[in-house]
Amino acid sequence: MMFLLSACTLQSPLSKDTSECASLEGSAKDDCYLEERKCSKIDNELVRDGCVVELAKIKEDVKVCKLIVTDNVKAHCQEQIAELTNNHDICKEITDQYWKDNCNFHLAINNNKDVYCSLVKNNEQRAGCFNDIAQETENYLLCEFLADKSRDTCVYNIAKKTEDFELCEELIDSMGRAMCKLKVAKLTEDASKCELINSNDVRALCEEYLGVN
Repeated sequence: MMFLLSACTLQSPLSKDTSECASLEGSAKDDCYLEERKCSKIDNELVRDGCVVELAKIKEDVKVCKLIVTDNVKAHCQEQIAELTNNHDICKEITDQYWKDNCNFHLAINNNKDVYCSLVKNNEQRAGCFNDIAQETENYLLCEFLADKSRDTCVYNIAKKTEDFELCEELIDSMGRAMCKLKVAKLTEDASKCELINSNDVRALCEEYLGVN
């Protein structure tokens, strides 16, 4: 109980509450105590738990999250502290899968740690994690963790960003490879690259754009 009092900066339950909040009723009273961060005086459980989340964030102390009654709110609290303190170990303590995935995702993105992406169970979020880090680090090998179409888009964007003509060869789709090479040829304004495009139609577009006679 002493920790609860310390964490929530509360008065002793035996002391008379003479604050302005005490004269209010219902949700107005809860909102008032929320503003003053007097969490244990809040009647509504969800509001009280939300109050403790904010206290935990202010203190940047994951132990404060243990005071929360509602499981998913407690998990949300842990995730927030993990982000604030950049401490991936906290993600391991989260039991709610939604917030565990969010924790691994954000710590991966914030630190360009692709190894954390593999810990995300949600398929779409895991793919987004690998894609975002691939683009940020310009590491096309991370695109291999994506489905075919998304993989090619991932590789194409890196080839375009790095102006890497050879990287276009890594695309699975033949037309995609041609369009990738056209884009890089345009970006580098290198007409000699046009002749290396296998598609006749796309090669013609390249030569027309770059003024090849």
